[in-house]
Amino acid sequence: MFSILHISDLHRSRDEPVNNDSLVAALLADCDRYAGETPRIPLPDAIVVSGDIIQGARIGAANWQQSMTDQYEVANGFLAALCNRFLDGDRGRMVLIPGNHDVCWNTSRGAMERVSATDYPKDLYSALVEPDSAFRWSWPDQALYRIGDATAYAQRMNYYWDFTEAFYKDVKLPVPINRLRGFQLFELCDQRIIVAAFDSIVGNDCFGYSGAIQRGAVGQCAMALRDAVRSYDLRMAVWHHSIQGPPIRADYMDATQVQEMIGHGFQLGLHGHQHIAATQTQLVHLDKGRSMAVVSAGSLCAGARELPRGVNRQYNLVVIEDDFLHGRVHVREMGEGEQFSRKRNGAFLDGFVEIGWQAKTDVMGRKVDAQAENTRRAVMSAETALRERKPKDAVHALQSVDTASPGYARKLMSDALLAIPDWPGLTALLHTPGTVEESVIFVSALMETGNLEGAQAGLDTATGIDDGTRAGLQARIEAKNLMRPK
Repeated sequence: MFSILHISDLHRSRDEPVNNDSLVAALLADCDRYAGETPRIPLPDAIVVSGDIIQGARIGAANWQQSMTDQYEVANGFLAALCNRFLDGDRGRMVLIPGNHDVCWNTSRGAMERVSATDYPKDLYSALVEPDSAFRWSWPDQALYRIGDATAYAQRMNYYWDFTEAFYKDVKLPVPINRLRGFQLFELCDQRIIVAAFDSIVGNDCFGYSGAIQRGAVGQCAMALRDAVRSYDLRMAVWHHSIQGPPIRADYMDATQVQEMIGHGFQLGLHGHQHIAATQTQLVHLDKGRSMAVVSAGSLCAGARELPRGVNRQYNLVVIEDDFLHGRVHVREMGEGEQFSRKRNGAFLDGFVEIGWQAKTDVMGRKVDAQAENTRRAVMSAETALRERKPKDAVHALQSVDTASPGYARKLMSDALLAIPDWPGLTALLHTPGTVEESVIFVSALMETGNLEGAQAGLDTATGIDDGTRAGLQARIEAKNLMRPK
């Protein structure tokens, strides 16, 4: 099993603030309670934070720049503590994405200009909803605004990206953090799970609340995964905004963008924003159909005014089974003494619900074995490297392949190590020879490393070696013994 601590909407309530120590202590105390749960909840192996890292600063607030910086410092302290406590300090196993609260309203407002009533577009509604519209409507002012300085407007996420780039500094990720790309990639569970973290804040600002992922970002991500050097057992997507809401609300994301993810093989999606835990299944009817289990997390830090009626602060534990096709979502809710325990109402009467998704299939509808596919790719890369006389590249390509037992992959690794030559690597690879050829190479490698006693023992116990080869190896051992300094 692989367990993900899924938290979201960390923005601290101004009316009911909660500090880092109290939050971390409450999460650790709840981890102690996992041991008594049925079914068992494993401790987190990774953490996903699905947006709204901070609360943000009101338009025109005094010292709003310092407020934004200070809030990210508090968030950094909290997230660093979670990494240290749960992930042994490995920030590569923490997935961060921005939310609407991470958008700097003051920066976006400063890039806008009020439009005179005489200059309103004739079709105001169309002007507001067209893709990449520069117009925004302010209900409090009952006035139209236009983005007048696109360069300044693009900087409304700078506080978030400065924080994120510093957080992941010197952390090895599949691709470096890129604030313009629209998505980031993370590998979890010993590279068996790939997570695409999408920014759903395109068009978000002080007047625009709906979520959207940058056009082309899902397709670009799909092509990056197609071109990747390995295959994955599970494709996860993370974004911030919810994908459904009532007609009078306009702060959710178009579900068609999630359907595009499903069409490209994403199987599990996590998001936040709606401040309440929920699960649903999204479907795309292509051939035999594809599905994604979509999981939302409640808010970890919001106050009573920001939470739905009857809902407290929450977080999720998403447990993925070893088949990478099923899982459970455990919802933990804050109660008395600001402590978390299992949620026991609504869809989560038992504290959890089971989820599942479509297996990854090939064009013939057959389930894809990601590990077998990775072995096939590695072997092909190693063959190419050896043909091009690049044995070190062949060794690198085979690093992730099981070479413990005799077989073609182990033969390729042996050939590559011989070509370098890497005698210590050969002795480690062939310490239990499985063929006559491996026995000969093993004894030779031991001689080259100066372990003549080991070479003699290896030769004495080897079976199947013809008399001529055995005599030649014995002669080499004796010659090297004579050449040893006394």
